[in-house]
Amino acid sequence: MTKRRVAVLGGGNGGRTAAVEFALGGHDVTLYEVPEFAAGLQDIARTGHITAVGQIVGTAPVRVETDLRSAVAGAEAVFIVVPTNHQRTFAHLLAPVLPGDANVVLMPGSLGSLEVARLLPTSVTVSEIAALPYATRITGPTEVTVFGRRRIVSAGTFPADRSERVAPVLDDLYPGIDIMPNVLAAGLSNPNPTLHCLGVLLSASRIEYSHGEFYYYEEGMTPHVCQAIEAIDAERLAIGEAFGIELLSLKDTYPVMGYGPSGDTFWSVIRGVAALNGIKGPTQIDSRYLTEDVPVGLTIYSQLGRQAGVAPVLMESVIHLTQALLGTDFGDDRRTLQRCGLAGMDRDAILEYVTTGGGP
Repeated sequence: MTKRRVAVLGGGNGGRTAAVEFALGGHDVTLYEVPEFAAGLQDIARTGHITAVGQIVGTAPVRVETDLRSAVAGAEAVFIVVPTNHQRTFAHLLAPVLPGDANVVLMPGSLGSLEVARLLPTSVTVSEIAALPYATRITGPTEVTVFGRRRIVSAGTFPADRSERVAPVLDDLYPGIDIMPNVLAAGLSNPNPTLHCLGVLLSASRIEYSHGEFYYYEEGMTPHVCQAIEAIDAERLAIGEAFGIELLSLKDTYPVMGYGPSGDTFWSVIRGVAALNGIKGPTQIDSRYLTEDVPVGLTIYSQLGRQAGVAPVLMESVIHLTQALLGTDFGDDRRTLQRCGLAGMDRDAILEYVTTGGGP
């Protein structure tokens, strides 16, 4: 293993957990947060470390930096670990300070690599981790509790023909990482849009009535809700199949990733995932389970499906119902084919584009 210099942008649950895991692996880690949220990292800056408990254990040195140019200087990988609807903001901030040979990694992606790559210099390689590898929460000023850690970490790179450039770095950070054939495979492997959105809609009245005392995985995941979630997840799998990509179903994701038992139905699997028990939320309807996973995840998934000849009617219904529930039109908050540079392309042209970054 080669010691790597890594910049982690984003001081939330995932960012802090990635930072401490990289640091525990012997890497040189800088953690950055935008100025309006930087105060939340003061204790880490003062003590110079983060402690992880649970599935990852240890205390390791992490440097906090409030100047973005300094944070990314010399970094062999720049991880953006923020909600997917904020990835554009970080891309705009990075564009003027990144060196041309930089490796940017989104975690998770939801096809954000395609959108972010259009905002950065063309020589920059943009990868995305298929899903956040952790079920984790901040439990103290310098502490995170990791309830679960994925057994397999997977990533795709845009364009795919640059994968060999970033693969050695990613393998040192996540030993044994699975390098996927392209970012379509990685982006469509994020389970959150099909795991969260429909389930929250079906639990909307309970979430509002609970006044913050709601546990999605314990209360919201009932047998019939899980049956509906399997139906919307089947549309995600069909979109992958249309592009020649074999995706893991939600039902199979948990046992394969080491989170839970095998089962014949999603209900039989999810009720055995101990890592998710006791995680509260969402505590209100306009949470990231809808405001992030619908305009970003389900929107680009459904548009990709239509482009490839798949009719994702349940996804599209959830998008419309969510807008009605929240009284909004997501508008410019949506991740679309246009923003990802895929508008007007057929299936073969899309596959060529994600491979080479150019047209057929």
